[in-house]
Amino acid sequence: MANNNSYYMTDKELDELAKKIVSELYNNKDIIDLKNNGRQLVGNIASLVERNISGIYSNISGNRSLQSVLNNAIRYSVLVEKNMALDAEFKKLREATERRKNMLNIYTRKLNEDKDNQTLINDIQKTKEEITLLEIKLNEIAEKNSEPPTIKKNILELAKKAYKLLLRNDKTSEKLYTAICTQLGVKLDPDHFGYYQHTQYNQNQDNRDRYRQNYNNQNQDYRDRYRQNYNNQRSNNNEQEKKDVYIPPQLQSYRRY
Repeated sequence: MANNNSYYMTDKELDELAKKIVSELYNNKDIIDLKNNGRQLVGNIASLVERNISGIYSNISGNRSLQSVLNNAIRYSVLVEKNMALDAEFKKLREATERRKNMLNIYTRKLNEDKDNQTLINDIQKTKEEITLLEIKLNEIAEKNSEPPTIKKNILELAKKAYKLLLRNDKTSEKLYTAICTQLGVKLDPDHFGYYQHTQYNQNQDNRDRYRQNYNNQNQDYRDRYRQNYNNQRSNNNEQEKKDVYIPPQLQSYRRY
């Protein structure tokens, strides 16, 4: 059932969104450890990440803040950032692979001159195995460091959606933030939102109620006093007229008091 305070998003939808944020963003080491290489975001995306998410909907005990993770996810998707550590490892393994291949060529030439040399045969076999293992590792790094565009697009849309919801500072932000904390195993203090949101709201509501009650009471008092004054004045006028005005007996039958 949809919650009216969540602006058309059901609790179930918010819970599903929280699961994706944790599984696809918080559990993505490349996003969490992303370093800013100085490249600038532009357009609507730049305008989005320049807005700060309130700390009560961003800061999570023992974890990176939501704003930091979502910002990294957007940069990772838009700028096609690469993991520098993986780049360094890839370069190191590629150089090792080239050295092994050079050694394999040397061993092969020597074996052509000495076909019965068992040591050379063993060295050639060992070097081929090392080259195979190195190439498998190189392929794994290359695949990890150049994800298909569709994956990055999905990450971008997820991060943008979460960022916009958390900027709203309403029940939706509260529910989404709480669901994310639950997925991360973080327990919130009972008054996490109370001091900043609920207490202030209740105080404002109490002030409005008191003002409305005082206003109504004052108006009622004013109406009562006006009515009483009016009745008193009318009564006094009648009494004054009776006392001060002489009416001949023959005309008194036409007057009604």
